Amino acid sequence: MLKDLRLHVQQTIENLRDHGKCPKENNLYDYKLDLNLYGLNDHLEIFIKNFAKDILSFSNGNGGIILLGISEDKATGNLEDIGLSKDSLDVLDKIDLGYVTQKFEKICKVGLDLDLQKFQFGTRKFYSLLIEKQNQVLIPINDFPDYALKKGDITYRASGKNETANYSAQEFNRFLQIKANEKSKEFMEIWSKLLPEMFDINPREVLIINPKYNKVYGFNGKDNVLSSSDIEIDKSENGVFNVILNAISAGEIGKISDTEGKPLYKIVGEVKSLAPRDFIYLSSLQTKVQNKSIFKFNNQHLKLVMKHLNWVYNENFKIENPPEATINENFNKYIWIETLDTIKKVVFSEESINEILNIINEKDSHMLIFKKNLDLHDNAPHTA
Repeated sequence: MLKDLRLHVQQTIENLRDHGKCPKENNLYDYKLDLNLYGLNDHLEIFIKNFAKDILSFSNGNGGIILLGISEDKATGNLEDIGLSKDSLDVLDKIDLGYVTQKFEKICKVGLDLDLQKFQFGTRKFYSLLIEKQNQVLIPINDFPDYALKKGDITYRASGKNETANYSAQEFNRFLQIKANEKSKEFMEIWSKLLPEMFDINPREVLIINPKYNKVYGFNGKDNVLSSSDIEIDKSENGVFNVILNAISAGEIGKISDTEGKPLYKIVGEVKSLAPRDFIYLSSLQTKVQNKSIFKFNNQHLKLVMKHLNWVYNENFKIENPPEATINENFNKYIWIETLDTIKKVVFSEESINEILNIINEKDSHMLIFKKNLDLHDNAPHTA
C-alpha cells in the first residue's frame, strides 16, 4: 500500500537528514542522482523513458521507493545526498501522475499507483517516487523501444536490480518462486495472482505454454516444485495449439475442460482466431440500436457509450486501421478488429446491440456519459 511506503520513506528521509544514512540499494530501494534528459523537451516522455522499466519491475515485486538526488557509488555501495540538478527538477516539477498512469494503461492495459513527492535539506532538493505493488502482473502488450520495453516481458525486482522472468526457464521459475513466497506456499496463491486473466482454478492442473520459446511450465508432482520442460508445439493451422486457441477465443472453453467444467489449460501468448466470426459494422450497429431505442443519438454518442463500457480506451477511436491499444480485448465478445483484405476494421457482434441499447435507454446515465440529456424519439413514450 502507498500508505505503508510513505511511512517507510518518511523514516528513511529522517535518517538521511539526521544521520546521513540510507538503506543500501535492494529490492525495495533504488537511487538516482539525476534524470537522463535524452535531448527531449517533453517532460512526460523524459519521465517515462527514465522510469518505465523501474516502475514495472517494482510493481511486479513488492513495490518500491526510488530516491532522486542521491549519488550511489556502484563499487562500494556508498550513498551521498547531493541533490537534483535544476534541469531534473524542472522536469519533475511538471509531472502529472495522472498522465503517467494513462501512459502505462496503454503500455500494459493495467493502471498503477504512484506517488511523487519533493523534499529538501537546506538548499538541496530531492524527490521520492513511490511505486505500489500490483496484484496483477504488468506485462507490455507491444514493443516500446523508446522505453526499452519488449512485448510479453515480465520485469521484476530481484537482488537489488531489474530482472526479466521469461528470458529463460530458470528465470521464470525464480519469478514463480518469488510469487509463491509472497503470502504462502499454497499453489492457489501462486497462480491466482501470477498473470493477467489467469482463471481461479486448481493450479496443479494448469500449464503455461510459451509458444515463442517452445516451453511448458507447470507443477511437478514428483518433486513438488514448479518446473519447466521443452515441448514441440505444432503451430500449423490444424495443429492442436491453434485448436485450443480457437476454442478459447470462440468462448468454447468447455471443449478443453475437465468433468467439472473448469478449464485445464490457459494459453499465454497471442490469441488469433482462425475461424471467421459473424460481425456487423458500426453503421449497422447504429441502425439496429436506433430501431429499438427510445432516445435519439448519433455516431459520437455511440462511441461514448463504448468508452463508458470500457470496450475502447478513447471515444474518438478510428474505425479503419485503428492504432494499437484501441480495443479492450477483455470485451472481444462484443467488439474486435477484423482484417479485411489489407484493411483492419473495428467490428461488433450482434450481442453488442442490447448492451449499448440498455445504456442509451437509461435516462439517468445520460448526463454522466453525454453531458446532456438525449431527446426522445417522436414516437417514443414520454418518461418522467
